[in-house]
Amino acid sequence: MLFRIMKKIHLIVFTAFPFFFFAQSIKGLHIPDSLKNKSYQYIEEAYNKVFQVDNDKAELFANYILLKGKKENNKDIIFDGYYNIARVKNLKNENGHPYADSLIAASKNVKNYDYPAKSHIIKGILFNNEGRYKEALDEYTIAINHNRTENKEQFFYINKLIAILKTATEEYEEALPLFLKYYEYENDKVKAGNADAKNYIASIFSLANIYTKCKDYKKSTEFADLGLVECKKYNNYSNYSYLLMIKGISLFYLKDLPASYKILQEVEKGLVNNKDYTNLGVLYYYLGKIKHAAHSENEAIEFFKKADSISFMFKTFEPVKRDGYEFLIDYYKKKGDLKNQLKYINNLIYSDSVITINRKNLSKEILKKYDTPLLMKEKVSVIEKLNNQKTWLIAALLFISLLFIFIIRKNRKKIKEYEKQAKVLSEKPLMASVPQKETKIESIAPVIHAETASERKEKAPKSDLSTHPKFKILIEKIEQFEKSKSFLTKNITLDSLSKDFDTNRDYLSKLVNEVKGKNFSQYLNELRINYIVEELKSNEKIRKHTIAAIADDIGYNNAESFTNAFKKITGTLPSYYIKALH
Repeated sequence: MLFRIMKKIHLIVFTAFPFFFFAQSIKGLHIPDSLKNKSYQYIEEAYNKVFQVDNDKAELFANYILLKGKKENNKDIIFDGYYNIARVKNLKNENGHPYADSLIAASKNVKNYDYPAKSHIIKGILFNNEGRYKEALDEYTIAINHNRTENKEQFFYINKLIAILKTATEEYEEALPLFLKYYEYENDKVKAGNADAKNYIASIFSLANIYTKCKDYKKSTEFADLGLVECKKYNNYSNYSYLLMIKGISLFYLKDLPASYKILQEVEKGLVNNKDYTNLGVLYYYLGKIKHAAHSENEAIEFFKKADSISFMFKTFEPVKRDGYEFLIDYYKKKGDLKNQLKYINNLIYSDSVITINRKNLSKEILKKYDTPLLMKEKVSVIEKLNNQKTWLIAALLFISLLFIFIIRKNRKKIKEYEKQAKVLSEKPLMASVPQKETKIESIAPVIHAETASERKEKAPKSDLSTHPKFKILIEKIEQFEKSKSFLTKNITLDSLSKDFDTNRDYLSKLVNEVKGKNFSQYLNELRINYIVEELKSNEKIRKHTIAAIADDIGYNNAESFTNAFKKITGTLPSYYIKALH
C-alpha cells in the first residue's frame, strides 16, 4: 500500500530516481557495526558463502548489500542487492517478484556491463521456478537482446538457463551441448587461473543433472563426485547438497539401493534448512521409489504421500514425480480405500493439468524465441572469428541447427504414426470368443503378421517333432494354456512352463518355434498384447486404469516392458490406443 501511495504522489521523482523508493525485504534492518566499515566486496563474498547453505543468512547479507548501496547512493550496489534478495526468495519458495520488478524498473535505462540484462535473467529464473516456462523464456529472450558482446560470462549463463528450459520440455539431448558449453567455459577459466568457484561448481552440477536426465548414470555419478571434491577444494558448499542428491538418484538407477537411500537421507536436512521445498518433494519421491524397489510398500507410500503434500502446499508439480501418484492409487485400490483412491486420482489429474499448461507449445516457443536470436548472435560471433581462419564453427553451428530441426520433425512424425495406428487398431471389430485352433492363435491382433503353413514348413527344422511321444499331449496343454489365459500369470518363463507341462525346456522351445512360427518370448508377448487389445476395446473400466496397473494385470513386471511389447506388436503405444478408444 505504501509503495502504491508513493507511486501516485511522487511519479516524477520516481521516474528520475526509482531505486530510492524500494524497501528491503527485512523491515527495520540496520547494518551491524561489524560490517559498517566493510567493503561491498567483503559482504558480497559473505553472501556467496552462505547462499544455498543457509538462505536465511544469505537474505540478511543481501539486505546489507542493498542498504549499503542506498547509503552510498551507488546504483550498481543497489542493483546487486535487489538481485541477490530475489535469488534467495526464489530458493525459499517465497515471492521474489517485487524485488525483480523493482530491479527491472530501476535498471531500465541503464547500459552497463551487467544490467539491464541481469534484471530480466532473475525475473526469468523466478518464472521458471514457478513452472511458468513461457514467461521465463520471454525474460531470457529480452536478456539475450540486452547482453553486451564483451560480457561472455552472462552470455554463457543465459545459455545455461535456456538449457534448463529445454530440460523442462524433456529435450535432454538438445540441452546437453548447452550445459557442456557452459562447463567448458568455466573450466577454461579454472585452467587460466581465473576460476569463479561458484559458477564453476554450478556448471559441474548442471552436467551431473543433465546426464541423469539422459540416463547416463555413470557419467552423472562421475560429475557429482567431481563437484563434491571441488566444493571442498574451493570451500564453496552452495551446491554440495544438490550434488549429493544427484549422486543418490544416480545410484538408485544403478541399483545400489542402500547407498542411494543413505545419501538421500543425508540430503534431507540441508533441503529443509534451505526451505527448498521443490527439491524436497523430489527427494521424498525418490526415497519412496527406493523403498518400493526394496519391497517396503508401507514405507514407500508414506514417502509418496509426503511428496504429494509438498506439491500442493507449495504448488510445485514436477513431471518426474508422476508415477508416485500411480503407486498411491494402486495401493489404495488394493486396500479397497475408495476415499483415498479418489483423492490421489484427483491430485494426479490436477498435477497433470498444471504440468500440461506450463509445458504446452514450449518446445516451439524455444525454437522461435530463443534458438533464432541465439543463432543470429552466434552467427555474428562466427563472422568475427572468420578473420582468424576458424570457419569450421559455421559448419558445426549449421549441423547442430539441422540436427535439432530433424529431431523435432522426427518426433512429430512418430506421434502421428502412433495416433494413426491406434485409430486403425481401435476401429477393428471385436474378435469373436470362439475356441482357437492350435495353429491360428497368433493371428488375433490385426497388426501382427501371421505366417502361413507353407512359410512355417519352409522354416521347420529337418527333425520331425510330431514323432515325439508327448507331441499330442503338449499340443493339448498349449491349447489349454491359451484358453484358460494362463499366459496372464506373472513371471512365466520357458523353464517354468516346461516344468508345468512335464517336459524338457529344449523340446518345448522347438515345439513352440515350429507350431507357432516364433520363439517363446514373442509367442508369450503376442498372447498378452492380443488379449489386452480386445479387453480394452470391450471393457471401459480397464481403460481408466493406469498403464502400470494394466501391465501388472496381464503379467508384466513393469509399465516399460508392457509399453515396449505393445509398441513392437501393434505399432502404437497403449496410451494412444486408449485415447483412440475414448
